[in-house]
Parts: sequence; C-alpha cells; structure tokens
Amino acid sequence: MAADSFLIPDPQSIRFSVSHYRSSEYEIHYHTFYELYYFVGGDADYLVEGTEYRLTPHSLLLLSPYAFHGVRVNSDAPYVRCVIQFAPEALSAERRAFLLSSFPGSKKNSPKEVFYEHTEQFGLYDCLDRLIQSQKQPAALREQYYPIYLEALLAQVSLMCQTLSPTQVSSSAPEAITDILSYLNDHLTDPITLDGLSRRFYISKYYMNRAFKRATGTTVMDYIINKRVIMARQIIRNGQTAADAAIASGFGDYSSFYRAYKKVIGCSPAEDKQSLG
Repeated sequence: MAADSFLIPDPQSIRFSVSHYRSSEYEIHYHTFYELYYFVGGDADYLVEGTEYRLTPHSLLLLSPYAFHGVRVNSDAPYVRCVIQFAPEALSAERRAFLLSSFPGSKKNSPKEVFYEHTEQFGLYDCLDRLIQSQKQPAALREQYYPIYLEALLAQVSLMCQTLSPTQVSSSAPEAITDILSYLNDHLTDPITLDGLSRRFYISKYYMNRAFKRATGTTVMDYIINKRVIMARQIIRNGQTAADAAIASGFGDYSSFYRAYKKVIGCSPAEDKQSLG
C-alpha cells in the first residue's frame, strides 16, 4: 500500500454502516484525529499498531491520532459498526483533557489498552444512536447538538473505562517488531536508520522490514515518514512555520520534508495551510 493512501481527510465523521464484503488483507490507514469504533456484529478482526483484535459484538476500540489501524472482514456476513471520528477541538477546553484521558497516548502515563469487550451494560450504543440522530436535524441545530452529545458519549466511555477491565491481547507481531514499534513511537523525532535499528535490536534489516510490514501494513521508513509528516502538520496548524515544523518533527532538511509532505498529504505545506482558511 502506498504511503499516500493512509490518510482519511475528514476530521469530523459519524457513520453507522452495514456492509457485506470480505477482505483478504487489513485496510491499514491512520489520521490526525481521534476515533471511537463500536463493533455491532459480523466476522472481522482489527489490527492496531501490530496487535490483532478479534472483534466481538458490542466491543469497542479507542484509537488515538497517528495510530496505524485497519479492519479485515473474514466473511460475507453482515458487517455492522459505528465509527465516530473527531478533532479534540470539538470538545470544550475545560473538559477536553478529561474526556480524552481514556485514549492511549492522550497524556503522560495514559492507558495503553485500546480494546474493550461486553460494553453493552454501559449504554454506549444508545449514546451513539442519540449522537447520530442529532445530526439529522437542521444545520443550526446540528452544530449545537454535536458537542453536547459527543461529550456525553465520551463521558460514558470514561465511566466504562473506570469500571470495565480492557481485554488483554498479545501482539500478533514478533516480539522484536513490537519492541521496534514502541521504540519508534518514543523516538520519532530522533535520527533513525534501518542500519541503526538493525544493530540496536540485533535483527536483519531485511527480515525487519518484511516482518514490520506484515504487522503494520507499511515499511519501517514509510511508518516513520508518515508519522513525522502528520506531527509536522499539527505543528503548522498550531501556528508555527513549516520550517520550524520540519525541524521539530525530525526531518533533517527542509527539502526532504517538503517532498514527504506533498507525497503524504497530497499538497505543499503552504497549500495545506491555505485550505484551512
């Protein structure tokens, strides 16, 4: 899968979907916003950063920005799910940190778990349905209802996380690849090469790339480049220059950053910023 096929552009999306299709491989992607994925029914598995989850009815995945993830549908049985994607800015400033605290990487010492089963006792489906129904109102009302119902949903998720233990799943990736993933996410802006990783983890770089792609859907360097670009994009959106963002996100020089940005995002940093208005 090409590096520039990973991004989902819409930062605010509410979808309840039913489909009948089988996929032989995981449809890997990532994005800059948060995602709440509620599985209603079907025969599917989900891959998040090298860990494979067997989906069960009323299971929930909490997906943070920059996490590589994707679904594989194993049969033609009805595949039913609800997906909520949102930017943190959609939440009120005073409650934002609390409402995002259940998501991995949202703060220091935040949970690493992403998968919860048997969530029906917490009424999440009803919260999701109310959010979806609110979006069928006229535009002026939709804008008022959206943050209220979204925050109510995330508050219920937070309550669930306080009382329901996450499902513990061992990574489907080899231990070395799991360690490499953890290292990359902790050292994303550091100088990183395949040779350096090979020496650090005592693994052939050729085997590493093959195993890494099986686990994540992409190669080591594409993984790094994509995550650095998305990090830089957020830095630019926070008001810093593209040159500063290139340095802060770990690119060695501006020209390589510019090429990577156009490949991943589909336009230059200036064009991307201008599109925001």
